[in-house]
Amino acid sequence: MSQRIAILGLGLMGGSLALAMREKAVPASIALWGRRAETRRRAAELGCSSEVCEFVNDAVKGADLVILCVPVCATPELLADIAPDLKHGAVVTDVGSTKQWIEAECSRLVPDGVEFA
Repeated sequence: MSQRIAILGLGLMGGSLALAMREKAVPASIALWGRRAETRRRAAELGCSSEVCEFVNDAVKGADLVILCVPVCATPELLADIAPDLKHGAVVTDVGSTKQWIEAECSRLVPDGVEFA
């Protein structure tokens, strides 16, 4: 069974992560989402993933690992938006530098069977 990874946010951190996964040929289906159409278009042109999604919920559907690469203060709102579409057993994490606040906020937002780490 193939793993699916969703990277949400295609700025410096998310874009770099997607490029590194492509370079290392990570054996997973990788779905990307960025807020701006121009950013999504550029990611598709670079071939950074298996799929570039216009809608964030499409990117996370069926994902085993979801990596939130948005500004720290935007993380809880994004997680609340995607929570209904998270796969049971998925792991959600972020690239933010502030962990205690993010963990407290986001742990209460994920559905049962999903881990925020």
